[in-house]
Amino acid sequence: MFFFNKGDVYIGYSLEELSKVRAILEQEGIKYSYKVVDHSGWGRGRTGSFGLNMDYQKQYTVSVKKSDFEKAKHLVNKVLHP
Repeated sequence: MFFFNKGDVYIGYSLEELSKVRAILEQEGIKYSYKVVDHSGWGRGRTGSFGLNMDYQKQYTVSVKKSDFEKAKHLVNKVLHP
């Protein structure tokens, strides 16, 4: 998705994959931003974490400038799916 001239090249739940994505983008000199959404906080007051799969507790999104999107997407696919 492009939002204000940026595109998401990775959306996932793996910290290990996030590290690989960040490393390849840094290695290639592509500037990026990332955000972490923690899904464990909503509704815990009444139910705790019952039924929450801890593997999907945090969602990671890495975005790059639109001008770097195609190259970055190719690099991300290459590093995650060798």
